[in-house]
Amino acid sequence: MKLKDLTLTPERAAIVGRVAIIADLHLGIENAMVEKGISIPELQFEEVMERIFTVIEKYDVEKLVIAGDLKHEFGRNLPLEWKDVSEFLEKLNDIVDLEVVRGNHDNFLPAILAKYGLELKEEVKVGGWKVVHGHKEVEGERIIMGHEHPAVKIRYGGAVYSYPCYLHARNDREILVLPAQSSLSSGTDVLTADSFLSPLLSFDMKIDVYAVEDEVYYLGELSRLKTVV
Repeated sequence: MKLKDLTLTPERAAIVGRVAIIADLHLGIENAMVEKGISIPELQFEEVMERIFTVIEKYDVEKLVIAGDLKHEFGRNLPLEWKDVSEFLEKLNDIVDLEVVRGNHDNFLPAILAKYGLELKEEVKVGGWKVVHGHKEVEGERIIMGHEHPAVKIRYGGAVYSYPCYLHARNDREILVLPAQSSLSSGTDVLTADSFLSPLLSFDMKIDVYAVEDEVYYLGELSRLKTVV
């Protein structure tokens, strides 16, 4: 799906030129869930890596920008986070240029990044866009961010179907919100939410919704979609 100078991909990455921007991987989240008494298989890493390698090959990507929350745990680096983040960096560091933006979950990430000569940045410029995580206010007229984990949840026949989505928001500035790469960190249903997590967003903005499955589908303007829920 083309959106001005962006390509929105079904792999949950925005492409600007030969740069791919992704967000909210939450690597190691399984370890955090085990500590809360929830045991699940460690499957997320392979799923995320498969999408990233597809993006790199399909769109001839030279640089990969992580728009925050590469890892999950706030308070320390869990063993699985060390493993998953290290393997992530080892697999990609020689294939593409990597830039990592600080998310609100990334407090202890620099200790891992330093082993690979990478800096945790507050923001990155890509073309005419400023890439941030989105958990705090920043200046800028064109912003790409994560943080929200936006999703569209549709109830049909007694079941609930959830689809990650992109949000394209505009008022006096333009903001693209990326879908989360993590499939285990639940998405926020934008159709029923009454507020956003990020101070950069409000429901007063004009917001278009693009859902992701095998392709990217334009669903319409959020304010209109909310009236039919």
